[in-house]
Amino acid sequence: MKTLSAEIKSLKPKAASVGLAFSKWGETVRNMPPAQRIEMIRDGVKVGLLVGAGQYYGLSQARLSKLLGISDATITRKIKSGGKLGPMESERLARIALIEAEAEAVFGAPDLARRWMLEPNLALGEAPLSLLDTDTGADEVRKVLAAIAYGGVV
Repeated sequence: MKTLSAEIKSLKPKAASVGLAFSKWGETVRNMPPAQRIEMIRDGVKVGLLVGAGQYYGLSQARLSKLLGISDATITRKIKSGGKLGPMESERLARIALIEAEAEAVFGAPDLARRWMLEPNLALGEAPLSLLDTDTGADEVRKVLAAIAYGGVV
């Protein structure tokens, strides 16, 4: 099974910048008016952002496909074609980027936010990132982030 890292190396020599682009995209999406965000999702986002998410979090293609609800074969095909993701995939990727941006705002640093997203969380029962495949999971992650930000009890 090919990892996203292997795909990135075959696509671009500057793989680290791909991950950074994903992080910056999250802040851009966070600041978009809802109508613009909806239009972006309906149009589909560039597959490079998917590759960037994998690089940013160090995710295998299998784990990323589970988060986005699509098969490894579909991810591979989309990466090779260099096109856009479909609306469902785009929305899930945008959700991950939005919550990453929220975590960065709460923790004050991308590295701290990324680590928090990847490590098991007692209040959530698992790593926050692993819950972002559903709206309910995303809501729970947002509640914990709000509690951290405002000193509430989780």
